[in-house]
Amino acid sequence: MSMRKMTPSSEEVWIGYSLKIAQHRLRQRLEAELSGTGVSAAQNAVLLAIGDNPRISNAALARAAFVTPQSMQGVLVTLERDGFIVRTPHPEHGRIIMTELTEKGLAAAHAGMIAAEMVERQMLAGLTADEAKLLGELLQRCAQALEPDS
Repeated sequence: MSMRKMTPSSEEVWIGYSLKIAQHRLRQRLEAELSGTGVSAAQNAVLLAIGDNPRISNAALARAAFVTPQSMQGVLVTLERDGFIVRTPHPEHGRIIMTELTEKGLAAAHAGMIAAEMVERQMLAGLTADEAKLLGELLQRCAQALEPDS
């Protein structure tokens, strides 16, 4: 019985492996760019999501940051403790907690967005605009193919 090697040979390209390498390097570059903002990539994703929708649920925040809902609670506690967000009960629905960015959170989210855009431009620098658009479309289709409902 033949076993495939963990890494592809030069003759074959494992798309999933290449995708994971690209994702890992993207994350490393983003973390490096965010180091001066005081937030991690996951925290940056949370700040950006809250900026878009202060009524966003913890579950939706967890999906946006690629963490578990249980981990999201810890992220929120840290962001609140460090002064990036303020959490208050919804005035009409006691079980709903509203989360808003503070001035510090707005500044960090803005810096994080700039950092993410810069890293993405760096990642796509070797592609034409058409290739970058096609890559985005193809990756979306790949992700959709792996959805549980597919």
